[in-house]
Amino acid sequence: MINISMRAIEFITERKRKRKKSRRAYGGYFYPGFGYGDNSSGEGGGDGGGGGESMYESAINDLVKELPSLAKHSYNNMDKLLKKVAAKHKISDRALERLFTNKFKKSPRSWFDGRLDEDNDMDLQGEVDKFAQWTAKQLNLGEVPNIELSMDTEEAQGNHHTGGHVPGEDNIWVYAKNRNLVDILRTVFHELVHVRQHEIGMIKPGDSYPGSPIEAMADMLAGKYIKIYGEKNNHIFQ
Repeated sequence: MINISMRAIEFITERKRKRKKSRRAYGGYFYPGFGYGDNSSGEGGGDGGGGGESMYESAINDLVKELPSLAKHSYNNMDKLLKKVAAKHKISDRALERLFTNKFKKSPRSWFDGRLDEDNDMDLQGEVDKFAQWTAKQLNLGEVPNIELSMDTEEAQGNHHTGGHVPGEDNIWVYAKNRNLVDILRTVFHELVHVRQHEIGMIKPGDSYPGSPIEAMADMLAGKYIKIYGEKNNHIFQ
């Protein structure tokens, strides 16, 4: 019994010793939920203290320095910069974004709002209009409605949707803020399917509810045709 107790004490002591050593290897600096590479050698840590805070400060400083100097202010370019700086400092881009947010109390994306190039929305509108014309041919639409891109988050949240169309009207509303182009185009296709359904008399009052046959058809066709379009337009996958 004495031998077993002694071995148990030795085991617990050894575990505590190993844990303490592991903490020192990371410089005693830790953000819950952040992923970063093993820095036990102390490389990239600044003053030879095993990494630590200076490594993360350096990553944030690099991001702050380069954000305003992007050749073109767009969310796509911002995401590429996040990945580049994160890779340089051997952390994930998500971790870098959280570090930035913790320090400045706003995310890089929030910081970027209002700094987008003036022609950014025009480029997005052009992509959407081009896709709408292509979709019209696939669906044999009689007329192509106007696609209104909205940045109104309150409207999207209040109505619980990212797209909307009133049968018979020549206008489609699509929420576009902070969304990838492929997701915006998928919503456009979904709504244009409803336009075609209305043209051929498929939609009756009360038919449009979550999971209804006409909604299921629009979801299925949008998922299928966005992949077909993306084969020759892979830039939509940002």
